[in-house]
Amino acid sequence: MNRCLLEDAVGSLKRTPAPQPGAGPLEAGDPAPPVGALDESGAPAFTHADLVTGRPLVLLFCPSDGDSLQEMLVAFRDRGADFAGLDALVFAFSRMAPEANRAIHAALQLPFKLMSDLTGGIYQSYGAEAASLAVILDRNHRIARILRIPAPAALAEAVLACLRACFPPRGLRVQAQAPILLLPRVLGETDCARLVELFHRPVTVWPSDGFRSEGHTKEAGDFKVAHAGSYGQLTEYVVREPAAQQFLDRCFNRRVSREIRKAFQTRVGQREDYRIARYDSASGGVLHAHRDNATKETAHRRFTMTINLNAGEYEGGALRFREYGDHYYEVERGTAVVWSATLLHEVMPVTKGARFVLGVHMYGN
Repeated sequence: MNRCLLEDAVGSLKRTPAPQPGAGPLEAGDPAPPVGALDESGAPAFTHADLVTGRPLVLLFCPSDGDSLQEMLVAFRDRGADFAGLDALVFAFSRMAPEANRAIHAALQLPFKLMSDLTGGIYQSYGAEAASLAVILDRNHRIARILRIPAPAALAEAVLACLRACFPPRGLRVQAQAPILLLPRVLGETDCARLVELFHRPVTVWPSDGFRSEGHTKEAGDFKVAHAGSYGQLTEYVVREPAAQQFLDRCFNRRVSREIRKAFQTRVGQREDYRIARYDSASGGVLHAHRDNATKETAHRRFTMTINLNAGEYEGGALRFREYGDHYYEVERGTAVVWSATLLHEVMPVTKGARFVLGVHMYGN
């Protein structure tokens, strides 16, 4: 069993720091660098304030040219009611001083904050040196979309379309819920497709009773495990290729580890091998109800994560935590589900096509 260190708060053997200003291009799924700046009134405003977090937030980086700046602000001002109807906030940024922003804010009667970035550090941290950029943050202030559209009206329309597509109406009542963590956009569609392709690479296949396989001790590289019996019916591709592991660790460190710390107030410092699992309807793909740390060999596990790799290409295969209700969890492609290894869970039978997921068990501090 391969147990590699993941990054935690004090660092590890695999050091992949979270995105910081100047640390490289940001992508959808990354945590948004927190921003503090002076607004048009000269008062400090923060993107991570409690009254801001929990709502979709649009960071609008305006061009420096005066006419272009006003055209951008007017385009978003004129759709202010639409943003408000979606419970979304807009923070616009300029390279001007608060006093100049105050005059423009008053003249245009803007319904949103106009924040000052005289040094350009905020622009740089979001890759907006060329301006005319909108970054959409989800309610957890992870990056949902980055849009570069020069035409102001077209940019405003594209931002609104993204908000409508990504964020369902609020106020839904939940009567039962498993204590799990759902994280969209941990992997992009291209990355998901490449992992499905990796599964099809020809490697040695080892049998398993669902709980043990000699492949874990006898194979040095990638291999497959065919599960059957009381555990379920599925095949797992065990990922040991260094480049693939490094990529997946980087995604985990940037997009998942801090969310586990925030949601569960705990850290995980190590992991087992990543596995790509296929549940094929042709062979009765299913995973029966079980806990991930119920045996002597698995008692060290603290959390499990799976990421859907091909949502929409199969039927059935929903994840269920029946101790907490009869709810079926069917997440979008690239979305991670994280849960405590002690939770009873199962994958319902796949009735058409094949379901692919990336999975990993985590432990340690």
